[in-house]
Amino acid sequence: MKKKILRSFVGLIILASFTLPACEFLEDCGTCELVTEIDGVVDNVGAPLLFCGDQYQERLNSSPTTIGNTVTYWSCY
Repeated sequence: MKKKILRSFVGLIILASFTLPACEFLEDCGTCELVTEIDGVVDNVGAPLLFCGDQYQERLNSSPTTIGNTVTYWSCY
């Protein structure tokens, strides 16, 4: 009887782990790349990175940084 209850409990936990959303599904998430342009021409695009919550919002709402003829900004999608 104890084994049957234990199996049911373990099965319920496994089922819940597949059906309940992970943390990133509860937050606003997106992928961002750091882009560098020189004289209006894209010079470098960083690797796409996944950000969630405040980190994603910071990059999404950030302003471009200009130093001389070089502009750097986050491109998020």
